[in-house]
This record gives sequence, structure tokens and C-alpha cells, in this order.
Amino acid sequence: MSGDVKRAYRSDRRREQAEQTRSRVLDAAARVFGERGFEGATVNAIAAEAGISPETVYARFGNKRTVLIELVGRAARGPDARPILEQPGPRAVAAATDQREQLRLFATDIVHRLERVGPLVAVLAGAPSEPELVEVLHRIHGVRRKNLRTLADQLAVNGPLRLGREAAADTIWALASPELHRLLTGVRGWSRRRYVAWLADALAAALLPDECPVRSS
Repeated sequence: MSGDVKRAYRSDRRREQAEQTRSRVLDAAARVFGERGFEGATVNAIAAEAGISPETVYARFGNKRTVLIELVGRAARGPDARPILEQPGPRAVAAATDQREQLRLFATDIVHRLERVGPLVAVLAGAPSEPELVEVLHRIHGVRRKNLRTLADQLAVNGPLRLGREAAADTIWALASPELHRLLTGVRGWSRRRYVAWLADALAAALLPDECPVRSS
């Protein structure tokens, strides 16, 4: 094996090990934040849960705030590392030519993201004494709205909307929020199937003209 090949192999191996360590830390942090909240979680606790040293966590992330921010991003994307709008679910919504089908596909896709993100957003919302986390939460909601405005644009390609684009984006942002998802599924005990059907119908009722009747449940 030549020197260049050996160096490339070692480099690839180091990247692989670094990614494995990152995943271990994030998996451990998700459990610790879920059990203790932001203020109760510590880097030492995250490191112990991951089976590594606190110094490794500090070297990779700097602090627990950065860990939580990366957790939210990973949860929103899911197992696909591509940006959300480039993933199969959102691309299927964009490709559909019927508004009701677009809303059904959207609800089916986003429910999985909400299930992953919801507990982490609750951790952020539960740390009002951390001004930087309040700003992070605002930024997350801003990114959510920007992405969800794309749905309003895609719906408008296939027919008229009851609302203007900005009002439609606000409506989607509110109805498809992690907070409302947790209220309906966590507090009210709705199943995933019921939530998806409700979200698709609620969006249709709010966004589509009267000549597009809401499907009966």
C-alpha cells in the first residue's frame, strides 16, 4: 500500500470515527435532555451516557447548548443528511399536481419530523433563563416558516388559495407546529394516523377555496 493510499485510509478512518463519536454524543444527549431538561443536563452527564470523556464532548461541541442545537437539526432532517426540501417527502409534495394530495403527502411527511423535533423544542422552551436558547428557538421557528412557505407556493401552482401567500404560510406554520402536535398527540392521545388526517383536512379547510370540500372523516 503506497503512502498516499495509507494516508487516505487513515483520514477516512478518522472521519468515520469522528462521525461515530458525534452520533454517540447526540444519541446520549437526546436521552439526557429528555430526562433532565436543559438546566438539569450537564456535559458530564452527556459524556457518561455516551461512554466517553467530557473533554471529548467539549472538543467536538464546545458546550451543551451547541449539542442541543445540533440535535434539533438532526431531528428535523431525520436519517437523510440532505437539506429537508431536497428529501423525497418534500419533493413528492412539489411534484404532486392535486392540492389535496399535496396536503396529504405533506402531513404524512411532517408528522415524523414533528415526532423527533417536538421533545427537543420543549426542552428549548423550558429554558427561559437562557437568553441564547430563547433566540435559538426563535431562529428555529423562523427557519420552519421559511421552509413551510414553500408549501404555500407549491399549492398555488395547482390552484387558487383562500389566503394570500404570507397568511397561508403563517397558517401552515401554526397548524403544523411541534407545540400543537405535542398537544394533540401527547395530551389528547391522538394516534399518528388521526393526527395526519386531521392536519391534512385542517389545512385544506383553511387554505383551499370552498369548491374544494373537506374530506369527511
